[in-house]
Amino acid sequence: MKRKLPPISETTDYVNLERLTFLVDGVFAITLTLLVLELRPPELGTANLAQSLIAMLPRLYIYFIAFYSIANHWVVHQRMFRHIMSADTKLLWLTILGLLFITLIPATTAIVGRFPAEKLAAACFSANSFFQALASWGFWAYVVKNQTHFAADSDPRLLQITSQVWFVIAIGWLVSILLGFVNVYLAYASWILWPNLVAIWGSSRRKVLIAKIR
Repeated sequence: MKRKLPPISETTDYVNLERLTFLVDGVFAITLTLLVLELRPPELGTANLAQSLIAMLPRLYIYFIAFYSIANHWVVHQRMFRHIMSADTKLLWLTILGLLFITLIPATTAIVGRFPAEKLAAACFSANSFFQALASWGFWAYVVKNQTHFAADSDPRLLQITSQVWFVIAIGWLVSILLGFVNVYLAYASWILWPNLVAIWGSSRRKVLIAKIR
C-alpha cells in the first residue's frame, strides 16, 4: 500500500532571491558580450585600414557609453539589491522588465553605431535608456512603498534616495530624446554627463544620511 504524501504548499508570491540574482548576473554578462559584436570596421566606403579605423570611431564612442551604462547598472544593482530581504511576484516582474531594456541596449547601440549622425538613431538609444531607468525607478518606488516587507533592515530614507536618483535619471534620458532631434551631439554629451552628475548627487546625499545615522 502506497503511503499518501502530504500536499505541496505553494504560493504564487514565492521568489527565490538567489535564482533571481543569478538571472540578473547572467543577463548583464551576456549583454556586455553582445555589445562587442558590432565593433568592427565598415565593409564599404574605406580604402585602407587607417580610414577604416577612423570610420570606426563613432561605433567605438557609443560602445564605450553603452558598456559603461550596462556596467554601471550592474554595479548599482548588486550594491543596492543587498537591501532586499524578500520579494513578491510584482517585484520579480519589475526586475524582468528592467532586464528587457538592458537586453535591448546592444540593438540600440548598433543602430547609433551605423547611423551616428541620424537624430532618430540617437532617439532610439535615449528612449530605450529612458524606459530602463523608468523600470528601475518603478522597482525602487515599489520597494519604498513596501519597505517593511522587502527591506525591513534598511533605512527607508536610503531606499528613497535610490528611488529619487532613478527618477531624475529617467527625466534626463527623456530630455535627451528631445535633444537628439535638436542636435545629436548634445544628446551624446548628455548620455555621459547627466547620469554621472545624478550619481554624484545621489552618492553625496547617501553620505550625508549615513553620517547623520552614525
